[in-house]
Amino acid sequence: MNRLPYLVLGLFLFALLHTPYDWVNLWRSQAVASLAPTWQSLLPEKTSSSAGATQNRESLFLQEQVTALQYWLTDEKRVQELSANCAALLQKDSAALKQDLLRRAERQKRILALRFAAMPAQVIFRDPSSWSSVLWIGLGEIDNQSIGRTVIERNSPVLFENSLVGVVEYVGAAQSRVRLITDAGLVLAVRALRGDGQNGEVSSHAEQLLERVRVRPDLFSSVQEQQSFIDMLSAFQGRLEPEAEEEMLAKGELSGCSAPLWRSRGVMLKGSGFNYDYPDEEGPARDLRTGQPFATRPLPASPLLKEGDLLVTSGLDGVFPPGIAVAVATKIKPLKEGSCTYNLEAKPTAGDLHDLRTVLVLPPVGCSENF
Repeated sequence: MNRLPYLVLGLFLFALLHTPYDWVNLWRSQAVASLAPTWQSLLPEKTSSSAGATQNRESLFLQEQVTALQYWLTDEKRVQELSANCAALLQKDSAALKQDLLRRAERQKRILALRFAAMPAQVIFRDPSSWSSVLWIGLGEIDNQSIGRTVIERNSPVLFENSLVGVVEYVGAAQSRVRLITDAGLVLAVRALRGDGQNGEVSSHAEQLLERVRVRPDLFSSVQEQQSFIDMLSAFQGRLEPEAEEEMLAKGELSGCSAPLWRSRGVMLKGSGFNYDYPDEEGPARDLRTGQPFATRPLPASPLLKEGDLLVTSGLDGVFPPGIAVAVATKIKPLKEGSCTYNLEAKPTAGDLHDLRTVLVLPPVGCSENF
C-alpha cells in the first residue's frame, strides 16, 4: 500500500492549520479583490457600470451629508439650550464649569469635523465563517485618489449613524476590510459617560423614531392613536433636556465576543479593567468602591459605573477619536475580592450589526487635514 499520498496530505493539512494569521488574511484579501468584479456581474439588480457606481456613491455621499447636517443642527440646538441653562452659573465666574463646557465643545467640534470629512460606503461582502468579525466595503485607494485626500486608510474608524462599528484593517484598490467591534481581537479604549451626553444619545434615538412614525400611519389603528403616541414620545424627549453637568467616569477596555464560525447568537461586548485610578482633564482620581474623588476640595461622590452608562471612546488607544458612542453598559459585574478593576457587559449603540448595508468611514486619527 502506497502511503505517500496520505503523508503528503497530512503534511499539507498540518501546514495549512499552522499558517500565520497575517498570511491567511493576505490570501483572503487577494481572493476577495480578484473576485469582486465577478460578484458585481452576477448581481443584475445592482448597476455594474462605472457611471452607475459613481451615481450610487454620490447618492450615498449626499445622504450622509444630510444626516451629518441633521446631527449638527440637533447638536447645535442642544448646545444652545445648555448655554441658556448654564447662563446663571457662568455669571458666577465658575472657572471649572467654563473649562468643562469648552472641553465638551472642542470634543463635539472634532467629531463634527470628522463626519463632514468622511465618506459613506456600501457593504459588499461578508464571509459566513467570520460574519461577526469582519466585513468588506466598496471603497479603496482609488477613492482616495479621486477626492484628492486620504480618508480610507488602515485604522480609519467606521461608523453606522453616530455609533462606532469597526475599524479599517486592510485597504485594497477598490475595496477594504473592516474589523467589527464584535470581534474578540479588537480592543477599544472607552470610558463611562453620564449626564448630558448620555441623555443626548437616547434623545437622538427618540428623534429618529418620531420621524418614522410621523410618516407611517399604517402602524396605527387610527389617527388619534398615532397622534397620542407622537405626543407621548415628544413628552419623553422633552424630559431629556441638557443638564449643566456631564461626568466622565471609569476608564477601561471593551472587546467583542464573536463566535469563530457563522453568525453569533447575540451581540454582546465585554468590558474589563475599569477604574479611575489616575486624574485627567475630566477630573481627579476616584475611589474604586465609593466613587469619592481624591481631591483637595470636597466633591460629590459618584459610582464609577452604573447600568445604562454610555460607553464612548476615550482616545487612549490612539486609533479612535474621543467621544464616539460605542455601547451601553447592561451589566456591571460585582467587584471581586482583591480586584482593582471592574468588568462589565454592554450592547452596541449601533444595534444589530448582522445586517449592516451602509457605513461611514472617518479619516484616521492623526491626519493633518483634520487635526
